[in-house]
Amino acid sequence: MILYHYAPKKNTIKKDGFLSISQRDMDLKSYIYRAKSDKKEDILKWLDSTFYGRSRSISCLTEKIKWRGNDPVLKKIIKKSELFYFELDDLLKEGIVESIWCKEGSDYDGCNENFYQVTPDKIDTTPLFWEKVDVSKELLYSVVRHYMIVLKNGHIPAKYMKKYRFFHIK
Repeated sequence: MILYHYAPKKNTIKKDGFLSISQRDMDLKSYIYRAKSDKKEDILKWLDSTFYGRSRSISCLTEKIKWRGNDPVLKKIIKKSELFYFELDDLLKEGIVESIWCKEGSDYDGCNENFYQVTPDKIDTTPLFWEKVDVSKELLYSVVRHYMIVLKNGHIPAKYMKKYRFFHIK
């Protein structure tokens, strides 16, 4: 099964692999409100309180964004990102994956998240509801079903990551 991730255009995925929050320096402002702290160690602790290993997980989608020219948030994500993909079965065979969690929504502010653990054969690949993305939220992963792959070492080695070539939006 192929899974997708939109990463900022400036990234080191092809060199360093796909790093979880616990393994990289990144802007954590989207977690400050929920973790009630701006300190990385507090944010990581809060993440792991939602489910074990979340700080070592990566978020991914079961399909590419289906932008139909009508949503500025999706357009912004596509324009400012590079799309990467990986084969989940390869990671499972190598023993890189610890667990898989599904997130199917949360409140408007990202709180009250709905997570449940799944096995690889229970990953839902039915089409995603891109119309749920709302310009006022600018949070793709709050409203669109996605999966969080908990990684034993907090990263996917670069050899498993492939860059997807897709059209550019003007």
